[in-house]
Amino acid sequence: MPIEILLIEDNPGDARLLQEHLREAGTDEFCLTHLQSLDDGIGQLQARAKEQRPFDVLLLDLSLSDSSGLKTVHRAQAGAPRIPIVVLTGLDDEETGMEAVRMGVQDYLIKAHVDQRTITRAIRYAIERKRVEEQLRELNETLEQRVAERTAMAEERASQLRALASELIQSEQRQRRRLAQMLHDQLQQFLIAAKFRIGALRSRIADDEQIQAVDEIDELLDESVKASKVLTIELSPPILYDAGLVPALEWLARWMREKHGLTTAVDADEEAEPASEDIRALLFEAVRELLFNIVKHAHIDEATVLVEKTSDDQITVTVEDTGSGFDPIAAQDRRGGGGFGLFSIRERFGLVGGRMDIETAPGRGTRVTLRVPGSA
Repeated sequence: MPIEILLIEDNPGDARLLQEHLREAGTDEFCLTHLQSLDDGIGQLQARAKEQRPFDVLLLDLSLSDSSGLKTVHRAQAGAPRIPIVVLTGLDDEETGMEAVRMGVQDYLIKAHVDQRTITRAIRYAIERKRVEEQLRELNETLEQRVAERTAMAEERASQLRALASELIQSEQRQRRRLAQMLHDQLQQFLIAAKFRIGALRSRIADDEQIQAVDEIDELLDESVKASKVLTIELSPPILYDAGLVPALEWLARWMREKHGLTTAVDADEEAEPASEDIRALLFEAVRELLFNIVKHAHIDEATVLVEKTSDDQITVTVEDTGSGFDPIAAQDRRGGGGFGLFSIRERFGLVGGRMDIETAPGRGTRVTLRVPGSA
């Protein structure tokens, strides 16, 4: 099939000369349509496109009766964006030529330098370059669509993971509270009832050895009651749900000092309160785990906890000590002991849209910063 060419040229002499060059190339190879105005040319381009008989290439003069300069290129591209354009001009201006190429034309020819070989080569090259451009454009659109689809899929999965993580945290906290309630309402009551029975039994015993045995049982019951109360609080501190994160951390600091000798200074912004109960519980459990790590590994009896709400609606909790520090890479590789604790915290915070940052080195203390969204 012949190459369909649209020539927009208002100089009859230049148009006849170009037609002669194309005839020299072969009468069957090119089919030329000549129009003198840009408006008529754009109309013809659009009509042929609707008929699905598009031109293969546009030869465009920059100096027309109804348009001039690079504005002519811009209008032609707007009217028919898919057609390759070869500019024909009498102006030998390198800067204009470079700008036309940057705008997307396939070639820029000076009329005085055009001959049969130059124009036919320009036409073929223009068609081929435009074909490659279109292939690249279609490929890019396909890739962008795939990226968008995979991004949407990843976001959906991330949202599902966050929802699942939130559900798991809530389920864990409900289980903890249920167990704490059972310890308080059942086991402790049984133990206290047993103490009353032991007390009543002791009053009826006269034998010293039996009295001593009953007293020992009573002491064991006392220790059991104390242990169950501690376990109840450790499983689910009521203050976390009744008063909020900051009061719960202040209680945790007192508890760590009483039970483990770790003096913990809490500096907290009262506004830094997570919107959701599961995030509040996650932060509390993470801080408790980090303070336990300090007791076990840092070889120091002081720590600080800083709670802030940032300007971008993030809540940050920083746990810091000046103890022995550690190699975070080695700890993550081991994923055992304290290393697994840190790995677990990092994974859980990632699932709810937060993160954990660790700054540490052997002999240089440790700073762990937990970040979560402030809003639900």
